[in-house]
Amino acid sequence: MRQLIIGLGILLCSLSVAAEWVEASGQAVIRGGDEADARARATEDAVRRALLYAGASIRSVQQVTNGLLTESSIQLQSQAEVRQVQLVREQRIGRTLEVTIRADIFPQQSRCAGAAYKKPVLVTPFMLRHPQQSVIGDLQNIGDVSARKVHQQLQSLANSALPTWTELHDLHRPLSARERSSLLLQTQADYLVSASIEDVSLGERTDMNLRFWSDARRERFFHLHLQLKQLSTGKVLFQQEYRTQARWDYRKRTSMSPLDHRFWQSSYGEAVSRVLDAAVIDIEEALRCEPFHASISEVGHNRIQLSTGQNVGLQQGDELTILYRQQAVHHDSTRFRVSPLTVRITEIGYDWAVAESINERLLSNVQVGDAVTKLAE
Repeated sequence: MRQLIIGLGILLCSLSVAAEWVEASGQAVIRGGDEADARARATEDAVRRALLYAGASIRSVQQVTNGLLTESSIQLQSQAEVRQVQLVREQRIGRTLEVTIRADIFPQQSRCAGAAYKKPVLVTPFMLRHPQQSVIGDLQNIGDVSARKVHQQLQSLANSALPTWTELHDLHRPLSARERSSLLLQTQADYLVSASIEDVSLGERTDMNLRFWSDARRERFFHLHLQLKQLSTGKVLFQQEYRTQARWDYRKRTSMSPLDHRFWQSSYGEAVSRVLDAAVIDIEEALRCEPFHASISEVGHNRIQLSTGQNVGLQQGDELTILYRQQAVHHDSTRFRVSPLTVRITEIGYDWAVAESINERLLSNVQVGDAVTKLAE
């Protein structure tokens, strides 16, 4: 399986109202003099990042990559979003090959109502299910570092997520309605990304190292179980198992901590990176059309205040519908009922907004903990 390598520079410039050119660079380490393999990995990375950055569908990345390896330009139909991808330049920097591509992105014509807004997402350190497996290679920090990488990629690439990092380590377990409400109030994030790393064990020996007869080259596994949950309702929006494996060529006492850049340049580190890249893509796709949803933090004088603002894409003048919060009696979940009340954003800042009742309809039944949403037009 091909492994993706990190390293990126992105330039975005608008050429017209209808289209945007996105320029992205991917880098790959040249291993054993194999420039063709490095070119494939760097190109795939650049294409994936360009399309993800622009908010386009990226299910055809491999198709685009293969085309770019044989032609200077390729046409692609992907929900009428991506019209053209071009190979701009390629350069070798020491042992690294850098490939730059340029993609012509057209905004999707029929977008869901929630796509215009980012969703606040809380990312928590990933749990290591079997810590004893991490002793060889000194991988004890792989859960924390992997989660931070997902958080960083969501920050830099995703269009649908507004990520926040938390040091809390026990959020992978089922949470009660009270715990979810407290977490949402504390962080203002309505979505939670949590995961457990189920396996980092070594497989069977594949060959003997003649110089160090006590060691052997092995395959090492990486099995990640990831979940995306909505805190306000308790609903699991997405969960996925990711599995990969790669060569592990290090002696038992060699430290290859994920805190060290060397780890991410190894075959195993690149395999883990590929899994984390896939997880970010899936989180982005799962959130893209989720309805916009923001909790009401204050109510008074036919005005409400929200703890989100320009950071999630709200604008002055936006009209939002109020949702009444309803606690399920027999289930540990929360439901919302659409009200007939509509409000309009009249004041806004980076992470706050004030909305007033339209047509001066009374908001007396609205309470803190209710929410607002944007209904499809």
